[in-house]
Amino acid sequence: MPSTPISHVLLRRKRRLLAPDIKFYPYATGRPSSGKKDMKEEVVRLGVDLSLSVAESMFLLSDDIHTLLWFCYKLWRCTIPHWELVSERLLRVIYHVYSKDIKPKKNAVHQNGANSAQFHLIRATWKDFSDGIIVLHRLVKVLRRNDWSFDDPLLSSAIAKCKQVLKRLEDELRSAKHVSESNGFAREIVESNTSALWESLFDEEAVDLWKSSLFDEEAGEEPANEIKIRILRDLFHPIMGGNSWHGYANPKAPLGHIQMQSLPVYSPYIPPVYSPYILGKDFAKQELKEEVVRLGVELSLHVAGSMLYLCDDIRSMLRFCYKFLEDARKDLAPDSPVMKSLLGVIHYVNSKYIKPKNGVCQNGGHSVQSVTLESFGTGIRDLDLLVSILRSGVSYLDAREYTSTIEAALKEVDETLRCAKDVLEANGFARDAMESKILDLWKPLFDKETEESWSLSAVRLGIFSDLFHPLVEEKSSKT
Repeated sequence: MPSTPISHVLLRRKRRLLAPDIKFYPYATGRPSSGKKDMKEEVVRLGVDLSLSVAESMFLLSDDIHTLLWFCYKLWRCTIPHWELVSERLLRVIYHVYSKDIKPKKNAVHQNGANSAQFHLIRATWKDFSDGIIVLHRLVKVLRRNDWSFDDPLLSSAIAKCKQVLKRLEDELRSAKHVSESNGFAREIVESNTSALWESLFDEEAVDLWKSSLFDEEAGEEPANEIKIRILRDLFHPIMGGNSWHGYANPKAPLGHIQMQSLPVYSPYIPPVYSPYILGKDFAKQELKEEVVRLGVELSLHVAGSMLYLCDDIRSMLRFCYKFLEDARKDLAPDSPVMKSLLGVIHYVNSKYIKPKNGVCQNGGHSVQSVTLESFGTGIRDLDLLVSILRSGVSYLDAREYTSTIEAALKEVDETLRCAKDVLEANGFARDAMESKILDLWKPLFDKETEESWSLSAVRLGIFSDLFHPLVEEKSSKT
């Protein structure tokens, strides 16, 4: 019998699942959201945080002005194009800190700064600096052009991950705060002075004015390009030699600063091309995979709750599990990784947590089974569909539509089980203790090697036989 292409299967499922009255999914890509304003404010804050780390690094290196300027030049010139907004803001931050706050010490211009402990700290944080600049640039581009290729959950995740990068950078630099502060770094003052440079990041009028060369020269205003060249000339004069900044030429490093020149270039624009994961090529797909795993864990915790609610009668609990798996089997392929994870979860909860007790009221147990089984069925089907989409290689841009139906199904189960909270706690339901182990059972969801090992029917039959042995014995005794 010829196999049916996965795209045809997914199309049939999509037609079945998208009922006529379903008109809006809160996680669908491309939907406008009032949350964009809050995101822009967070990105502005990220720009300030990046500026603080750049400024602190400048103070760390201020014992050697040449090393300091090489650090600034390479950071500004070798990550993103110099005409981009983040690059422009970064240049102004560097210029402001250098011209207003850096106080060179006596004999500050010497040639061993690239061998100092401070420089080795900068080298260790160099990749985080590059990632922070590139990701901030990507966030600004997406939010300024209302790019619909990344929806709100993805942008929120990207912002959170960028915060982690900058926090890691801050923590590393803070390990040498005794040096930076002794050289004059005052975090609150620098933050106050540089915040204004980022506040206009999403102000279209201010951005257009900066980019425009049509300044009123009669009123004494310089064209933006001339301002930039003046800043570059004033800032990098000690290392520029005889180069003209009109072409943004690379200055020549003296031999003492070869180590600074040898810092690796992390840039999507300069070969060898480097692209951070955040908002990169595979970001949307990988984030959706992680969300699928999270939904699988949530679904499993609700299954565990249902089992513990019914565990006063082992056979009732096992019949619930059997019906649950049997209903899932009808909708899923025999080798479904979702089925594998669910069976593993049920086996784990049964062997670890199910301890029959007496005297715990079971009123409503039958209704709990019927309500939760129906909701579980919807959640499992859509979860398996999402996994199939992500594993098949077909377009996944609309896949997030199904996360809302899964969450709605889980909400129904949660509302049912919430009424039985006292029973669950009395029977030993421990969400925090279960969650890490259940997560381990779902993590290999997209792992081919795990899938191949699971395909051995003996593995599944062994777990199945061990799990439902009491029911088999009961049936045998009756016959």
